[in-house]
Amino acid sequence: MTDRRKRKSFQGLCLGFGAIVCALACGADENEASNEATGSGTPADVSKPPPAGDQLSPRCDDTPLATGCPGAPDDAMTAPPPPPPSERELAERAAEEVLAANCSTCHGSSLPLDQARAGINFIDDIDALVRAGKLNPLSSVTSPLIQRLVNGEMPPPGSGRAVSKADVDVITRFIDNPRFWPDFTPAAGCVPDDAELLDFDELYGAIADDLRDADAEDRVFLRYVSLSNRLTTACGGDLDRDRQALGKMLNMLSLEATVGEPVPLDREQLVYRIDLRDFDWNRAISVNGADFDDVWEAILANNPYAIEFIGDDADDAKADAATTVPLMFADQMLNVATIGNLYYAIIGIDVAQPLGDFIQGGLGVDVAQDILDGEVLRAGTTRSRISRQDRLVQRHDIQVRAGALWQSFDFADDGNDSIFEDPFGFEPGGSEIIFTLPNGMFGYAIADAADNLVQDSDILLDATQDNFRAVTSVSCSNCHAQGILPVVDEVAAIALGNARAIGLDRDEVELLEEIYVTPQRFAEQAKQDSEGFYRRALAQAKLPTAGSDPVAAVYLRFEDDLELAEAAGDLGVSPGELAGDLDLLDPVLSVLDRGTLDRDDFTDLFVASLCELSSTLENQPDPAACDAALAALED
Repeated sequence: MTDRRKRKSFQGLCLGFGAIVCALACGADENEASNEATGSGTPADVSKPPPAGDQLSPRCDDTPLATGCPGAPDDAMTAPPPPPPSERELAERAAEEVLAANCSTCHGSSLPLDQARAGINFIDDIDALVRAGKLNPLSSVTSPLIQRLVNGEMPPPGSGRAVSKADVDVITRFIDNPRFWPDFTPAAGCVPDDAELLDFDELYGAIADDLRDADAEDRVFLRYVSLSNRLTTACGGDLDRDRQALGKMLNMLSLEATVGEPVPLDREQLVYRIDLRDFDWNRAISVNGADFDDVWEAILANNPYAIEFIGDDADDAKADAATTVPLMFADQMLNVATIGNLYYAIIGIDVAQPLGDFIQGGLGVDVAQDILDGEVLRAGTTRSRISRQDRLVQRHDIQVRAGALWQSFDFADDGNDSIFEDPFGFEPGGSEIIFTLPNGMFGYAIADAADNLVQDSDILLDATQDNFRAVTSVSCSNCHAQGILPVVDEVAAIALGNARAIGLDRDEVELLEEIYVTPQRFAEQAKQDSEGFYRRALAQAKLPTAGSDPVAAVYLRFEDDLELAEAAGDLGVSPGELAGDLDLLDPVLSVLDRGTLDRDDFTDLFVASLCELSSTLENQPDPAACDAALAALED
């Protein structure tokens, strides 16, 4: 990693985890490091030559690398500055700080083991908690400690203390981030070498049977989503997270007024039926100038893993459902449907228009009039966790239905505008919105300085992304997994104190006092919108209302490099079968024998590999798709 990348990582995480973590991350200065190296209170004098003759030997015996000793470098006694903390170290420290602050009274490391509750006196040691089985890497939903925090069982209900959702999120984001656990493998026996999979014959057989049993008028609206590709790598808790991600994805991409649920076809809950009408997916949409009959077809066109199959069951299923591909895998589908212009189109945002047009035309919000009428709440801060500069957040009522619009304004590094000098007429470098969908879930959008809709932000930071740019909607969903985050306003006090200097008249002073609200008022409104809309929708969808975001967790896992077992699941074979057939596939895939493969490289080879490995099945990829894939590789 280059120095520039290290600095960027460090700065991003400092913003992400706050001043406390950054203070912890900043080590001793160079003088202190030098003092520690010499074991004295002053830096060692390394400019003088060592004593001659017999006096040299004892010194070199005790300190063989001292200046002047045989083989010692000239600067041996000058300790190098300590390297900056890694992203993982910063995140781990933040999680341990939360645990220490909330739980050390009963489980702190200063307590003797016999005085610690439940025999745990290592609450601020993540590694020890993992070894003890209290935290499960990559699976906060199955981590006993996380569940006790989420359920309010710890600290004990009678203690008068409670761990905030924001604090729980700090721990779960560390536990669930695949980038922080690159070497973690499930416990022995959790994933058999030849795990029982549903091959494509079994999948299409189940789908064809289900469609055959459905009412004729409903069949054209039925589609199927499977988690069976995860059986080669996922334990029970991991599959639960994938199930949660599926349920949340469907509803955060829905324009229906009610929450919909996928219906499992099997006892193991690996194959689900969805009805397009439950999510308003039976409507036509346009993406990047291409028109589609419904949302499912738009996702198919953008999903490189969605391949048409032929065969008796596949043909029956295609005919009944009136689509070429009635089946997709959940994580592959999520990876394309929750980001970019496809995401915007699914939730009804026209990217050809400015964000302001959607706010006024789609949500019925007249921002300027709301400000004049005092019908808006505002808070500005210099302490944003995700922005490099000042940040302003404001809230409006949606007029076309029940709901709220939260809009934030951010400023570029070279921007001269200040919300403190001009709390009404500033020019932002970009903006973002969170708005309640008809079912209560959140929708998200990002715009640049010209109010054009964009797919990611060059101002907002997301340390989970390789390029640190916040991505719609994954970064937003991850950050707001529990709802709207409260902001403590700093603008009102400063602007009012300098009202004459910055030219505020009496009306502006009164308006500033009205709309730049107290921290208590802002936090209460954020809580009302989070609980009244978003968390109610989560509960109706039978999804957890606390903990990390399952959609972001699955997205990040899918984006990471693949091992052999993961590739095998996507190809519908067991890890053992894939290992035995690697010599039949493109040589690039041979790295899977002992290492990992970049996801994009695997995607390029997926169709050709699937065609080769499915040749013995009754239901196989369409030969036309196979020929096209092979031709593309030859080019």
